[in-house]
Amino acid sequence: MRSMSRPAHLALPLLAAFLAACSPVTLRGSGNQYWLKSSSAVILTTTDSLIAYHAYVRSLSGAEWNRESEQVREAVQKDGSEFQRLRLAMVMAVPLTGPREHARAMQQLEQLERETQKQNSSLHGLIAALKAELAERRRLEDALRDESRRADDLEQKLDALKAIERNLLERSQPPPPPVSKKRR
Repeated sequence: MRSMSRPAHLALPLLAAFLAACSPVTLRGSGNQYWLKSSSAVILTTTDSLIAYHAYVRSLSGAEWNRESEQVREAVQKDGSEFQRLRLAMVMAVPLTGPREHARAMQQLEQLERETQKQNSSLHGLIAALKAELAERRRLEDALRDESRRADDLEQKLDALKAIERNLLERSQPPPPPVSKKRR
């Protein structure tokens, strides 16, 4: 009986050590993570935090985006970490920004991809996914623009055909008979 209590006695410190290993990781260079909802689960990794930030940035209105963009640019100037630079790329890549910002975001992502590949960083996969998302969005925007031009061209051709048809109908109708004035 005595031998059973000894393993049970050792199990408690072992369990405490395992639970301590599961505690949240403090993210270096991440600062205040205001984009996390207070009711959300504990963020364990930098990647998890950045995924939450990506969702947060995509939900911002124009004025909110402007404030966030300025705040992130200042953070990049102060810190310059991969974390902050990736946040900046995410801010520049949101759908409400234009092609110039998207091009800058793509450049930032390509530079980060090269750096993280050399360092074997855990952010490499996230960066590659964001880069692929941005490239796909650009491809879809280009396709939409091409289809819109094509639809406009077809609309113009249809209007021209309708005008020709009206013109032909007017020509094929005989002129109305002259109105005779009856004298009473």
